[in-house]
Parts: sequence; C-alpha cells; structure tokens
Amino acid sequence: KLRRVMKERETKKRPGSSFIEVNKKLHTFLVGDRTHSQSEKIYAMLETLYGQMKEAGYVPKTNPVLQDVEEEMKETVLFSHSEKLAIAFGVINTSPGNPIRIVKNLHMCTDCHNAIKFISKIVGRVIIVRDANRFHHFNHGLCSCGDYW
Repeated sequence: KLRRVMKERETKKRPGSSFIEVNKKLHTFLVGDRTHSQSEKIYAMLETLYGQMKEAGYVPKTNPVLQDVEEEMKETVLFSHSEKLAIAFGVINTSPGNPIRIVKNLHMCTDCHNAIKFISKIVGRVIIVRDANRFHHFNHGLCSCGDYW
C-alpha cells in the first residue's frame, strides 16, 4: 500500500548507497550495482563469501525484503545490498589485516548486519560500518552494538 501511495504522490525513495575509500579514491555502490569496473570480481568474491557463510551457519533474513516475490528472489535481492558490495570490494582491494570502513546512507537491514558478522569472522578483518544511526564495529563475528540497533 505504501509503495502505491508513494507512486501516486510521486514520492521518491532515496536509494541505499554505500561508500568506501581505497587509495584516496571514493567508491560508491548501489543495491544491485554492476557499473563498477571491478563488478565481476566483486560478485565473484560475494559468491565465495556467501558459500563460506552458509557453511558456517548463515541463514538469510528475508523479512527486510518487502517486495512480493519468492524466497529465492528475496535472497538474491539481499545478496546485492550496497554494503555487501562495498565490503567485497574492500576485501579485494585492501591489505589483509587492515580494517574495512564503509559509510551507508540509510539504516542497515537485519540481514546485512547478520551477514557482516559472518564476513568479519571468515575474512579475519575488522569491518566498520557507519549507517544512518551509528557506527558498527564488526570483529570475529561480533558487533559492537550487541545486536541492538
């Protein structure tokens, strides 16, 4: 209903975007973004991480996906959220041991929060995400917010 009302009133929703700075250059990612020059590598890294996450017990939380689509499609939408793309880019383009720092323009969804906990443990990196509400410091599969945000 809300989407219909927004359309009738010609209200535009801000797209979710995430930013990461690497080598003094700012990289921007949108949900489902495939415009980045390293897009193939980014999605390949996400596929690898996703497989490792599933082996470690990760189960996608599809409740943030409000579209009326099948569960599998909801997982596909979640897979390409902007912060996950930015983190995959960071894993590829920063040195092991260095923290990955992301800024997100909106509130992080529950699935991304859960996924980043798994990613931080898998890649052995500190991941810092600044969303619209707070800083999240992910390390060894835990978040500084104590899963309350």
